[in-house]
Amino acid sequence: MNSDYLQKYYHYERHHWWFSIREKIIRQLLDTSLPTGRRLNILNAGAATGRSSQMLMQYGEVISLEKDHDTCVFLRENLKINVVEGDLELLPFENESFDVICIFDVIEHVAQQELAVSELYRVCKTGGVIYCSVPAFSFLWSDHDEINHHKRRYTRKTITSVLEKKFTLEYSTYFNMFLFLPIWFSRVVLQRLKRPQKAVSDFESSRLLNSPFFFGIFRSIFSVELLLLRYFTLPVGVSILLRAKK
Repeated sequence: MNSDYLQKYYHYERHHWWFSIREKIIRQLLDTSLPTGRRLNILNAGAATGRSSQMLMQYGEVISLEKDHDTCVFLRENLKINVVEGDLELLPFENESFDVICIFDVIEHVAQQELAVSELYRVCKTGGVIYCSVPAFSFLWSDHDEINHHKRRYTRKTITSVLEKKFTLEYSTYFNMFLFLPIWFSRVVLQRLKRPQKAVSDFESSRLLNSPFFFGIFRSIFSVELLLLRYFTLPVGVSILLRAKK
């Protein structure tokens, strides 16, 4: 991640409506399904600029993993986060090291996803759990995926088949359902109409849509799913969230 985008991503992780509500959705699942009564050993693989690691610290002792060297330096120097520089396909940890493993929007970056899942299984304790989120549907592929170095997007079936090679699936749902059509229109229709242009992420693609006015609207719409996900799984969405057990 180049230094300019690193600074921007730090801001997005803490202030953008998508990250804000995604964190609340993940936290809601953690609060209702994590083992209780003890501090947990947690691996946060793919820590990015550290917001997810900071969130996970309330549940136990967190070790963060990040492949990008500059991001590791940023996390250590600016946030004092315990981060290990390493690769998901060759984890630098002992067998059965962690009670909980979190891979939030990470595995889509990995070339050999089956190898990564095998490594995650190896370092997960027996009876431990893994929480995973991924981007959904290949037809939503856009400049956002290119600039973030994604290898693929998933359906619930395809990501389940990857995880179930090692883990036992306990929960899965799509999320970001109500904004599915606007996001599809923005990515698939508008981006194609505007080409050729420099590739940018969704966070930068439109000053209007990323204005405070639309931030509030999108945040409110997305927030409705927090209530729904207490009782239902969602049949479609821009992202997928899963929980599996070793």
